[in-house]
Amino acid sequence: MAVLVTGATGNVGRHVVAELLRRGQRVRALTRDPAGARLPPGVEAVGGDLTRPDTLAPALDGVTGVHLITFAAADGSPLRTAP
Repeated sequence: MAVLVTGATGNVGRHVVAELLRRGQRVRALTRDPAGARLPPGVEAVGGDLTRPDTLAPALDGVTGVHLITFAAADGSPLRTAP
């Protein structure tokens, strides 16, 4: 079984992926562009987009856990922590 990581190609996600691999986990990375995703060897890239729920079922099939890493609000705008 695999662990799905969203945001796997970003600044935080790539470290999560590396740590999961170091611990011997099988990693699946959700990305909008699987062919262009720069991921370590052994990581399974699957296409999908968090803003399109219809694309998520294949990515979630057979996973035992999810690391949801995103820095956008529900409407797609960046999250703001201060005015």
